[in-house]
Amino acid sequence: MSFGDDLDQERARVMRAVRDASAGWAQAMRAHKLAPPDAGFAERLRGLAEAAVREQVTWEHAHAAGLLWRPVPGAETAEPPYELLPGTGRRGPEELWERFDAAVAELNRAITGSSAENVAAAFGGLADVAAELAGAVAREDEDAARAADRVRRRGAA
Repeated sequence: MSFGDDLDQERARVMRAVRDASAGWAQAMRAHKLAPPDAGFAERLRGLAEAAVREQVTWEHAHAAGLLWRPVPGAETAEPPYELLPGTGRRGPEELWERFDAAVAELNRAITGSSAENVAAAFGGLADVAAELAGAVAREDEDAARAADRVRRRGAA
């Protein structure tokens, strides 16, 4: 087996990983599009973060294998699903949402080009802030559940 054959096999392996990561990303996006109001929001954010990490790692491997991202024309104006848009009652710290919005804008810019390295970095930035948001929203949910439980116990007394 030659070096060229090894390289071809590695590129084929990376392309399979790209397809798998892309499918996971699409599934995470669908979860937000089809979401009932507020149910499982933290978990959906966690799923988005995990999908973005898979995309990041996959595109880092693709870059290392010499592969390019296929540009998405017009992506600069793409918006995330409704529940992730500003002004829709997003829960969590505003500072994290501002970082999230900036990360979405950066990903949109990256995917209009062909640099797998830039796409990987943009997915990584989105993964980081989505994971922080998931944690913050989960903590808010836990605090709200404890407060509601205290109110119920007082009412039963």
